[in-house]
Amino acid sequence: MSETIQYTDVADILDRAEIDMLAAEIHGIACGLLAGNSSADKIKWVQELVPELDPQNVLQKDAIREMGRLFDDARSGLQDSQLRFELFLPEDDSQLSTRMEALQDWCQGFVLGMTMAGVKDYSKLPEDSKDLMEDFVNIGTSGEFDYEDVQESEIAFADVSQYVRVGALLINEELQPMRQSATVH
Repeated sequence: MSETIQYTDVADILDRAEIDMLAAEIHGIACGLLAGNSSADKIKWVQELVPELDPQNVLQKDAIREMGRLFDDARSGLQDSQLRFELFLPEDDSQLSTRMEALQDWCQGFVLGMTMAGVKDYSKLPEDSKDLMEDFVNIGTSGEFDYEDVQESEIAFADVSQYVRVGALLINEELQPMRQSATVH
């Protein structure tokens, strides 16, 4: 995308439009849906997430536009052969507890997105994807964390978020293999 999407901007727009979803969760849903079905339709996805859309509500239109940008960002990130895909989480200067909750929301969203794509029985997935999906469920439902040792907690967060990022790419690759260009660069 030409312009970086800022987490706080999207969160504010969703909040003003009274859309009861979190920015990280929406991105996770898009990533899970696309990993399970790379040809998923953005319009249908938005309609499913916001079924009570009021076409006259300007705030909702802004929120829907941002959701579409997140969907497009998820699609391009998952298909990026340079592996520049990033989880959509609060900025690094946000409180660690806020970033960890967003990571949990992202994981819950990814699991929901995979379900929306028709992936309901993880035992039918390739072994690595099955294990990762189980880990995403566990991360998404793990409850509160101990943040007493700030440096150790930051390292743990970085490790877990990197694991989730690479895991999402692996699941996507196993379920939607990238089409390699016939041209050698």
